Amino acid sequence: MKKRLLIGVIITDCHVDFQEELMRGIISQAFKSNCDIAVIAPLNNFYLKSIHKMAEKDIFKFILSDKFDGFLYDRHTFLDDDIREYIDSLLKESKKPVMLMDSGEHRSFETTSIDDCSAFEIITDHLVNVHKLKKIYCLTGPKKIFVSEERLKGYKNSMKKHGLYFDKSYVFYGDFWKNSAEELAHKILNGTVERPQAVVCGNDICAATLVKELINGGLKVPEDIAVTGYDASVEGYQSSPAITSYSRPNYQLGAEAFRRLYRIITGDICNKVRSENGSLRLGKSCGCDENIRIRNEIMRKTSINRDYESGLLYGDMLFDITNVGSYPKFADRIDNYTYFIYKMRHISICLTKKYINSYDSGFNEKLDFNIGDEVIQILSKSAVQREAISGEYFSSNDILPVFSEKRNYPTAYYISPLHYNDNFFGYISLSFGKIPMSFSTLYLQWINYVNIALEQMRIRSIMNYTVSNTNKALLYDERTGMLNRNGLEKNFNEYVSENAECIRIQLTGLTKMYFQSGEEKCEKIREIFSKAVLDCVEKNEICASWGNNVICVITFSTERTEKLFRSICEKIRESRFSDENFSIDFSVGSCMIKGNISLSEAMHKAAVNRLYTYNISEHNENPQYEKICLLRNKIMKNPEKSWNISDIAEELYLSKSYLQKIYKSYFGKSIIEEMIQFRIEKAKNFLSDTDMTITEIARECGYSSYNYFVRQFKIAEGISPSEYRNNTK
Repeated sequence: MKKRLLIGVIITDCHVDFQEELMRGIISQAFKSNCDIAVIAPLNNFYLKSIHKMAEKDIFKFILSDKFDGFLYDRHTFLDDDIREYIDSLLKESKKPVMLMDSGEHRSFETTSIDDCSAFEIITDHLVNVHKLKKIYCLTGPKKIFVSEERLKGYKNSMKKHGLYFDKSYVFYGDFWKNSAEELAHKILNGTVERPQAVVCGNDICAATLVKELINGGLKVPEDIAVTGYDASVEGYQSSPAITSYSRPNYQLGAEAFRRLYRIITGDICNKVRSENGSLRLGKSCGCDENIRIRNEIMRKTSINRDYESGLLYGDMLFDITNVGSYPKFADRIDNYTYFIYKMRHISICLTKKYINSYDSGFNEKLDFNIGDEVIQILSKSAVQREAISGEYFSSNDILPVFSEKRNYPTAYYISPLHYNDNFFGYISLSFGKIPMSFSTLYLQWINYVNIALEQMRIRSIMNYTVSNTNKALLYDERTGMLNRNGLEKNFNEYVSENAECIRIQLTGLTKMYFQSGEEKCEKIREIFSKAVLDCVEKNEICASWGNNVICVITFSTERTEKLFRSICEKIRESRFSDENFSIDFSVGSCMIKGNISLSEAMHKAAVNRLYTYNISEHNENPQYEKICLLRNKIMKNPEKSWNISDIAEELYLSKSYLQKIYKSYFGKSIIEEMIQFRIEKAKNFLSDTDMTITEIARECGYSSYNYFVRQFKIAEGISPSEYRNNTK
């Protein structure tokens, strides 16, 4: 069977009417062309930023899956520039064909648009020809956005065609949301702008908000001011009075965008689906009578959603799915509540291996997501019954098992993230079978309940793990995970026989390392060194952290000390230690365990009986090395001080040129470069952890000039201090 194309759709706000129409066109045309659809559908448009919302951007990493053959990208619905640029970069990296929808020209991608200009001209013509209005304002969307400018162009064409006066004071750029409409209403009510006879709005949400604010301010609509919208949404007809609008042919846009992408990928022309053209939808906001049939259809749909919403909000779902002790039971509970998803034909929940491991082992690290991460299905359900799942992990590169199956029919799935704050749990996929439709706002709430339940299960497992392992934790080293001294001594008699040998391994270079790079890096080195030792010990040997920088190995093999030493040396040479500019020395000694000798006595004798030493440092022979390390540590702790190289050189009894030479040979940077780096790091901590002004931070970090601080920060980080603060808050 010929491979069926898989087309990815990058879109947001799928629950909104005009987005649903767009998806209906895409899916209808895809099914007619025998292609699969995977909609990468986050649950927000990233306009209002928060930790929880921004975590959803990990779902876009699916773009890098090699399963996709091309992408349809509704770029302008993502209201955050950073998110758009992030998606753009992933699409470019994928090297797959991309078709934009409703966008202006783009340097990297093709685009498909519909004629908003003519449609907006029709709405304005209606106000002029039917209602004889002349002084008409236009409230469009954001400036320089393609759809905003096209709608404004249609308004201008109509005004020019009828010979009506207008200038820039008649035009208002907004946000396609409530804020700009509220602002315009207040300006009209308080007389900041002259009262118009009518306002044509860029969409129904703006129009409905404007109507509400004008009426609350004492004006009548349409008697005092007529208002029209665009997109023919449910919100427009639920407004009072109902909004006169234009039913934009989004269905046609979606279908045409798919056809053009299909031709780019295959070189073939696919058969068209039935055309659905746009039309004027009359309401009372301009003075016309509304269409009762349309109102009844909308009210019926609203009533169905309200009934389901009531059952979800006031039912037991949230309590029921959070009151479980394992993810298999969680899947069983979720099975009872899929009926809330209107016309659902298949649903699947996939959790990452990272989430499963965090649940099973109780670790509390940040859970992220990357394409290729292993995931597992915990729920697969058709409209009426649960389906068998393999219980095995698969690569997220495959997206869903269904896309790898041989089928006689195409399918479409909406794939949305499961997460809580910045912890990414997995994803949920939803299909409506043969019906080309999208999900409702109720589905968003349903997923939120799932997210809360998954987080509650994870927290509960961490707490249970912590409580049940409190005593165990006292016997293990927190940093390395190996037995600590208490753990080894407690079970010494059980573990050890007289035929055993005690091997003592001591890191001897970390004292100097502390002055060079600080405590945190020393701990990291100890952790990595311990792992190297653990990799070298055999299965029947016992490895424990004896104390600061000392490891004890109990072995039952003869002549093991030399072999272990050589294995560790080889690991060290393979590791990053040999590439770093610091001292890592260690020594190895041993003692046979005989008679009633205690473990402490054995470790003492092993320390005395030092057999082997290892040193990769090239700096220990220089008597100035430790002094330079101490100097660097002082600069690191107090970078804001006025560090004068001449004074430092004099204090260390070195020439200025020699000091600079050996400092750079040890640390790879000059004293000034290091001081600037330490100052910038200190500034970054102030920016992310305090509310101090930029001027105050500059002063605290040793800068007398605000402009000089900003310039150095931008050189080091690529962004200004203000931008850095905004990105980290």
